[in-house]
Amino acid sequence: MATELLTSRDMARLYCDACSGCGDCCCGMGDTIHLDPYDCNALTKNLHRDFASLLQDTIGLHEEQGLVLPHLKMTDAGQCPFLDSARRCSIHEFRPGLCRLFPLGRNYDPTTLSFSYFVVPDGCDMPGKAKIRISKWLGVPDLPRYEKFVADWHFYVRDVQAVLARTQDPASRSALTKFVLQVFFVTPYDPSRDFYELFSMRLNEARTVL
Repeated sequence: MATELLTSRDMARLYCDACSGCGDCCCGMGDTIHLDPYDCNALTKNLHRDFASLLQDTIGLHEEQGLVLPHLKMTDAGQCPFLDSARRCSIHEFRPGLCRLFPLGRNYDPTTLSFSYFVVPDGCDMPGKAKIRISKWLGVPDLPRYEKFVADWHFYVRDVQAVLARTQDPASRSALTKFVLQVFFVTPYDPSRDFYELFSMRLNEARTVL
């Protein structure tokens, strides 16, 4: 059966009163909780730590088709570093986008540079789920701007990976991936200014390098 594609205005069976915050979905994730610039900005701003500091204990780096990008780093016990002693999320208000999505996935449309949502089969086995509007489930302020950001970042990463795939010189490949990390993650965003505007400015400048 084909996966039903949804918009943020649609309802989906995601909410569950029976969920006791078991924390199972916050464990054993390896390096799969990928972080985008919005996620890292939220972490640095709310935790009052810079990106370099977070790399010491809560953020790791992984490679995606030649491009080095950040992810949440699981503890030695295999759980999210922000899961507290009661197995509850200690950063719930500013948790990463992939955590907000679960158990949803996103489908990207390269023709419209946009995406839709779908419920991941067997993503969460908690019974008795009720319908909730996807926009409410995500809980992101100004969702249309956030969705545009996510799409813009997704397709920029794809374009950088395409450049890396056809670049043979190791030094040039290394310089490009370090450039992306520096521009979008290491360099802090001014908390007094609009994140989306600052990201758009950086994105426009970064695209001139490709």
